[in-house]
Amino acid sequence: MQMSAHWLYVLELVVTLLSLLLAFRAPRISQRVYSRTLHHLRRIARRPYFSALLVAALPLLLRFALLAWIPVPQPQIQEEFSYLLGADTLAHGRLANPTHPMAVFFDNVQLIQTPHYASARPPGQAVFLCLGQVLFGSPWLGVCLSVGLMCGAFYWMLRAWTRPAWALLTALIFAIRFGVFTYWTNSYWGGSVIALGGALVVGALPRLLSRQRMRDAWWFGAGCCLLASTRPFEGLVLVLPAAIALLRWWIRSADWSERRFLLARTLLPITGMLFVFFAWLAYDNFANTGHMALSAYQLWRQQQSVVPSFLWQPLRKTVPIYYSRQTQQFNTVWEMYFWSHLRQNVALGILRVIERPVQFLSIYLRPLLLLPFLIPLLITKDRQPVAGRRMITDGLFLTTGLIAILLGHALPVTLIWYAWAAWLLAHARLKPSLRLLMVMLLCGAFCSLLTTFHMPTYEAPFVAPAFVLVAVGMRSLATWRRSSGTGRAMVVNLSLGCGLLFLVCTVLTVFHVHVDGESPFNWSSYENRLEVRAAAEKFLEQQPGKQLAIVRYGPDHDVLYEWVWNLAEIDQQKVIWARELKPAWNVRLVRHYPDRRVWLIEPDAEPSGGPGAPAMPARISPYPVAALPKQGEELPDMSVNK
Repeated sequence: MQMSAHWLYVLELVVTLLSLLLAFRAPRISQRVYSRTLHHLRRIARRPYFSALLVAALPLLLRFALLAWIPVPQPQIQEEFSYLLGADTLAHGRLANPTHPMAVFFDNVQLIQTPHYASARPPGQAVFLCLGQVLFGSPWLGVCLSVGLMCGAFYWMLRAWTRPAWALLTALIFAIRFGVFTYWTNSYWGGSVIALGGALVVGALPRLLSRQRMRDAWWFGAGCCLLASTRPFEGLVLVLPAAIALLRWWIRSADWSERRFLLARTLLPITGMLFVFFAWLAYDNFANTGHMALSAYQLWRQQQSVVPSFLWQPLRKTVPIYYSRQTQQFNTVWEMYFWSHLRQNVALGILRVIERPVQFLSIYLRPLLLLPFLIPLLITKDRQPVAGRRMITDGLFLTTGLIAILLGHALPVTLIWYAWAAWLLAHARLKPSLRLLMVMLLCGAFCSLLTTFHMPTYEAPFVAPAFVLVAVGMRSLATWRRSSGTGRAMVVNLSLGCGLLFLVCTVLTVFHVHVDGESPFNWSSYENRLEVRAAAEKFLEQQPGKQLAIVRYGPDHDVLYEWVWNLAEIDQQKVIWARELKPAWNVRLVRHYPDRRVWLIEPDAEPSGGPGAPAMPARISPYPVAALPKQGEELPDMSVNK
């Protein structure tokens, strides 16, 4: 059974509108729930360590309870295989692997083969996968570890910005919305590690500005290191306003003796940690590429890419040499598709770019949390709402305008909404701390306008400041129209709406309803992943002896679903995956592995149905070795694009 992701969004929109309608029409129904819930939250929040453990463990316990319906995910997207290669390399005690003599058959995107065989992704996500592989025997448990730490860090962060009970409520909402069904938990390509880094930076900042404890400086530095090792560009955009605020606070301190004291307790630990980290990062670059200032990702883009990473950069004039049709299609067709859509029609290109910040709100806040996120814009410095008519008018304008953008994608409406939001931010009497959060989010929105490619994972660092505004908005909303209880009813209804959506997602999962799409809330696309490849690998592992799987794709194969991936120790694997190239080259591969049984894997062909063939929509048959030429050609030098 299948359903469209659009209906999930419509359902959440209906739940949001009903929650607000009931809050205005029947606020007393939620009054008792509000009082009891807040009382229990305050009791639990008095024990901060227990509360953090609760927030960290809750999503993991819920996810483990659903293993019968959503099993351990199989890698599918190319970034995932690259991170798994990086994790396996670290698990073997090294940062890179020597170039394989048959590297031309293992060449792929998101990795480099020369001067070393290594992942092209930043090392942050791979470190957690490595921890799961070494400590628990499964890289996915490393993903679960990062999710638990992320949820606990969000509670720790929120306690620095609002009262403990509201921090606990918002952290629990965040945990059930991001820790169970999203691709942050059900894939290997990251998101939780990036958000963890953002939470540490945003949570340490107000503590440093108020108490100047050395441990908070360590947490700030740790968050910077996580961001630099996962999403360095977006991480820099998030950290830069925080660093400026810290420097401004240090410069404005009372006297020089106090400055020296604050410098020793805060700035020096952060600087020392960053110095050690970037020294290690330079060594990691040297181990992978031979140059301390050149990362594996940069080298991979130099070796293969034609489309630039940023919009202001020109296309590459000379097309690199590709050794497989799939690698060529990814770089010259799939990536060129994004470039052409941004450049062919200027108006549509501008619309697609300026919609990116709005997509951030639609993916990470969606309708249920949109109103609490917007409320801080309508609060004065003394925490009192502005005039009721203006608050309702501005809130409804922002909310309905955003919904119109999400549903209609009209360029005039988008531009009007941006203009109104900018005017409101300029005239709202925000507290300086909340204004700093808005500056972080605006910087994130600006940096999303600069890149050629855009995915929800890129915006993960900015989820932390967004949820701080949600927590502050929840508390401020509860004080609105206190006499009638409308604001409290809104908080209760929106929180129950989040729980209701979680139950709906659980029911759909139990009844195996597949949701089309790859949005973080369309979890079913990440339910079993590339299960066909996993089934084929299981079949080959059950065969006696060592196996060599040569993959032959059909002409219409999707380049994003690549079957040819190996780990760090290629020759030690029971099953080696290689791509089929020219017959004169293939003979060199077969002769290199005389002790292995050679199979032909055709993912896009119907299964042969012969004896011993696995029940899967792919053809597995013995490779026709006899049809290969007797003499093989010399393999090409893969360092030609370096």
